[in-house]
Amino acid sequence: MVMGWGLIIALFASFLIAAAIFHILRKLIPLVVHGVLGLAFFWLLNYFGILLVPIDAATFLIAALGGVLGVVLVIILTFLGVPL
Repeated sequence: MVMGWGLIIALFASFLIAAAIFHILRKLIPLVVHGVLGLAFFWLLNYFGILLVPIDAATFLIAALGGVLGVVLVIILTFLGVPL
């Protein structure tokens, strides 16, 4: 069985692409999880009328990048009346 250089290059390129996708997803999944959990917490605050937190891209990014501290920061800023 003869394997040509084209097959070897294609296998190597496939491995590099798979490794790059794995690396990107490994970094991206925690951000999405933090963002979604933060938005769910903001929604609960809004639903029960505790604090009216705006649910938009800015609050999602702050919650995603900051995690629990980001959620606390958004709550404090909203409580102080700082527009986000």
